[in-house]
Amino acid sequence: MTTLGFTAQLSHSEQLAAGAEARSLNRSQLAEALINMRALTRNFVLTSADEVLAPPYQIGINPPLWECAHAAWFAEWWCVRGGHHGPSGEALAERASLWPEADAILNSNVIAHAARWQLPQLTRPSVVDYMDRTQDAVLTALADMDEDDASLYPFQLSLFHETMHLEAIAWCAQALGWPQPAWVRPLPDMHRPGEVAVAATRARVGHQGEGFSFDNERDGHEVSLAAFAIDHTPVSNAQFLLFVESGEYLARTGHAHPRYWREVGSGWQARSFDAWQPLDPRAPVIHVSAFEADAYCHWAGRRLPTEHEWEVAATQEFIDWGNSIWEWTASTFAPYEGFSADRYREYSAPWFDGHHRVLRGGSHATAGVMHHPCYRNFFTPQRYDVFAGFRTAACSG
Repeated sequence: MTTLGFTAQLSHSEQLAAGAEARSLNRSQLAEALINMRALTRNFVLTSADEVLAPPYQIGINPPLWECAHAAWFAEWWCVRGGHHGPSGEALAERASLWPEADAILNSNVIAHAARWQLPQLTRPSVVDYMDRTQDAVLTALADMDEDDASLYPFQLSLFHETMHLEAIAWCAQALGWPQPAWVRPLPDMHRPGEVAVAATRARVGHQGEGFSFDNERDGHEVSLAAFAIDHTPVSNAQFLLFVESGEYLARTGHAHPRYWREVGSGWQARSFDAWQPLDPRAPVIHVSAFEADAYCHWAGRRLPTEHEWEVAATQEFIDWGNSIWEWTASTFAPYEGFSADRYREYSAPWFDGHHRVLRGGSHATAGVMHHPCYRNFFTPQRYDVFAGFRTAACSG
């Protein structure tokens, strides 16, 4: 379904519309979306070189072949097998997997990260076979579902979960210098100088109304915001280069330049997947950590926006966002008042640990279904491998 952002040809407005549409899919639309998403995953497994599917062990990333098989396991667990939690919180399934070994090797809650790299059961044929059989079972189960949010919830969750793992494969490709995956779009030239002033307000944030939502987005509630100013667009490479060349980047971070930059002669280059290219001055700076973003803001006399400032500015269409980079905010990932974990309890609650920072928006490697102004992404602030940048804000009035 191209309107949901599974191709590289969608405009910025179409990408953002796809995120809103994806929260309210009917049964037929959801089936089409699941088919298109799985086609991307399946094609990656079928066409990638052996060394791409199973590279040498890397801390912080998963082997891509495991990542693809895990996405299929997740869909089977929630949509086909009746996955749930028992009275003591243990994960249980009402039915056995189509692959007897699946729970032991593909359940991310029980198999350690390092062990995921040592699974001879995962071969290209075995993973494709499992993906195909589980996809058929998921679609059969979906055909029998009612058209209400509760019934469709596990299928939508599985759709979004697989998009997340495709983006994680793209992080891996960037980190290891592989070719750009097919689902990654060109990073847009979107820089627009200046800022917008937002008056002090009380505004509703978080998920409101019907349709799918993640547990950490609920429930919609009012917040009071003091007047603030926020950049129209994220900080560009040209703006960040001034920080680097001032010497303050080195002084504040201990690094000479961002990880995927290099100085060549009198110019700068940035590596995008397997290609070094001249630094595009108007493109948003990408692959910077929250600590680097904070350092830039301190140097520039600015600050990162809070996640609620960002959401209000995005919802009211004051800022350009999405289809480019994830954006660091100043907010620690924490539950909204009244938080209640969903059936997939491991999604949010384990990460309310005070060590994760909220990101908003969506990157050029993020499927359109994930572009939504309420969506709260979260990572530890030292991460620079994800497709993240930032915009700045300031108090006003």
